[in-house]
Amino acid sequence: LKLFSAQAASSQAVLACPRWTTDRPCPSPPQPMAPVLLGAPQPAAVLDAKKTPNFSGEWLLERSEHQVAFLRAVGYSALIAQTADRVQALQSIEHVGAELRCRFETVPPMAPARFAVLNVGDEEVRTCDEVGREMLLLKPVWKGEVLSAGLRYVKPAHELRIERYMEDGRMVEHLRYPCKGVEMRRIFKRSA
Repeated sequence: LKLFSAQAASSQAVLACPRWTTDRPCPSPPQPMAPVLLGAPQPAAVLDAKKTPNFSGEWLLERSEHQVAFLRAVGYSALIAQTADRVQALQSIEHVGAELRCRFETVPPMAPARFAVLNVGDEEVRTCDEVGREMLLLKPVWKGEVLSAGLRYVKPAHELRIERYMEDGRMVEHLRYPCKGVEMRRIFKRSA
């Protein structure tokens, strides 16, 4: 699996060699994101390979649903929310067993590419969103064919839910903000 597409490599040449470390907190832009892993993976019982999809691959955002309203609900300005709705999101995922190694970026870049390594069953994984705001992915677990987790924006605080699943050959990232009654879906297709 290529973790870096040619397009991504040319647009983010400075970030050509990510460091997969576990000892740095999520930095503010413009530094590259380094994941911080807390907790230990759960036993293999949390993963039933026959029932869970494998998200490995390079994924391009095909379309989003309700993204601007959702971003406004988590505190982004109208300008940032509209800009985010117009950029191309790229996700490269290496999914082996209970571990997912991810690289997230936008073209044109809204912030440096970010990286996350998570294990199903982790208590907490520190990461950042596409603009660089710190987030915590909380207790990712499989619910049938859906990878589900809590998602907390740190400052300002927002408590969300995130799910990742396959639908009609596409990978869907579905975020919900229960206390505000908003949600968004981002639908990704495999890159050619």
